[in-house]
Parts: sequence; structure tokens; C-alpha cells
Amino acid sequence: MRAHTFETILVPVDFSEISAHALRTASLLAARCGRAKIIAMYANWFEALPYFTVGRLAELQAEFSESLQLAGHSLEVFVRSTLGDNADSVEVRAMEALPADGIRQLAALKNANLIVMGTHGRSGLNRWMLGSVAERVLRESPVPVLTVRSAPRETIQQVLCPVQDTELSRRALSFAAGISACFDATLTVLHVDEASGTRPISDLCSWVPAEERARCVIRELVRHGGSHLGAAEAIVKLATEEPYDLVVLGAARRRFFEGMVLGTTTLRTVRHAPCPVLTVGSEAEMWETSQDRQ
Repeated sequence: MRAHTFETILVPVDFSEISAHALRTASLLAARCGRAKIIAMYANWFEALPYFTVGRLAELQAEFSESLQLAGHSLEVFVRSTLGDNADSVEVRAMEALPADGIRQLAALKNANLIVMGTHGRSGLNRWMLGSVAERVLRESPVPVLTVRSAPRETIQQVLCPVQDTELSRRALSFAAGISACFDATLTVLHVDEASGTRPISDLCSWVPAEERARCVIRELVRHGGSHLGAAEAIVKLATEEPYDLVVLGAARRRFFEGMVLGTTTLRTVRHAPCPVLTVGSEAEMWETSQDRQ
């Protein structure tokens, strides 16, 4: 699979307008970047309280199974009302699972190579918090995750890709260049020169494959930040100053006890960017995370 083509896109749905935005965004990408298969999914979990009798437990489980079937029908209606005729090729799945676990399991089962999910926009102090499901998927997903919080535009015209001199940034830039080529969009490559002493990357534009570089306009910018917080601020500031339709970001992770945590720059960018953010992990981290969750 080339970096900018998607074969299977998984879209978690909770029947909110934000979910509808995610579906429309996935449909846009599928149409322009590889005619991907879209899978819309809904997951919910039945957990019995310990004092239930065996008979009552059986009744509740039967009721839950029936409600899950109804949810599957509602999901079909939701997809149809959101995408219209474009819903014909969308597969729908309602499953019994904790939402984050269900997303991971179905992504593995269907070999999804992109997850598009909505994140509810908030203001004030609450804006520092992502939904628990979204944040867990960002930490654990073995495939790139595109977070969406508003209705997509008709096309993608401006793509921003912040980079450092790392292989992870090179991988993210490959995705950014490919998506830009799909839409004939302008790609802005942003190198944040931090106080730690990093220098501009002399061969930055050569990171983009020649066949895709010829179909994109690349602007190389350098912004200065005083820390990882400063890097995030520089990214969000630029994304706010100019009409970007997408930010593509290498999502650095590190192990913390038995799990994985995201870097500050990634979290702050996803929380505050005014446009969708595609987070791309390194291939080594993706494999390790996938193995951890098996």
C-alpha cells in the first residue's frame, strides 16, 4: 500500500453529529485516495452487577443482545442519512465490546489502515481533555488515526506537516505528501527549531518522493519554540493563522509501565488544532503496540 492510498477505513460511530463529520471525512478520503472500503462501527458493552441472579442476568443479556441488533439497524439508517448514495458500499458493524477495544479488534480483523473518529470540541479548561475513547485509540492504535471535530470542507487544499529530523517525521511527511497529491493540495512542511539547539533540516524537501513532489507545492517554514510545549503552540498558531484543512503529525509514543503514552506535542496539537489531525506512528512502535494488545 502506498502511503496515500487507503484500502480500508474504519469509522467508529456514536450517532452524534461529530460521528457524521467523521463519516463524511472518511468518504472524502476514500473517494480521492484509493477508493477505500469504509466500515462504520458501533460498540457497546454489557456488564452485569454482581448481585444479579442467574435468571435476571440471562434476561438482561437477552435484552442487551436485542438492543445491539437494533443499534445495527440504527447504524445503517445513520450512515444512509449521512452519506446518501455514497452509503451503498459502506459496511456496518455493531459489536459487543468496550468501544476502544472494539475499535482495535475490528481494525485488526479487517486490516484497516486508517481510523477516522470524531472528537468533541470543548472550550475552556475542558478543551485540555480528549474523550477517553479517542485518547486511548490514539495511544494504542497500530494504524494512523485521523481525529475530526467539525464538518469537512468539500476538498483538501492546504496540508500542514510539522517535522523534526527523525524517521518518524519522514514517515508522517510521506503520508502528508501522498494525501496532498491526491487532492492537488499545497503541502506546508514546518520545522520547529526548538531551544534545545536543533537546526533547520538542509535536505527537508528531498524527503518527499519525487513523483509526489512534482504534484505538490512545498513551502518550507521554520518556527522557533522554547520547548515541546512551544512546538505545539507553533503548530497550532500556524494552523490557526492560515486555512489549513489537515495537519499530519508524527505521533511519538513511549512506554510507561505496561502501556504507551503520547508525547506532549501530539496531545496538545490534537486537542487544540482547528482542523483534523492525522497522527502517524513509527512502524516499529505500531508493531510493538499491536503485539502488546494481543
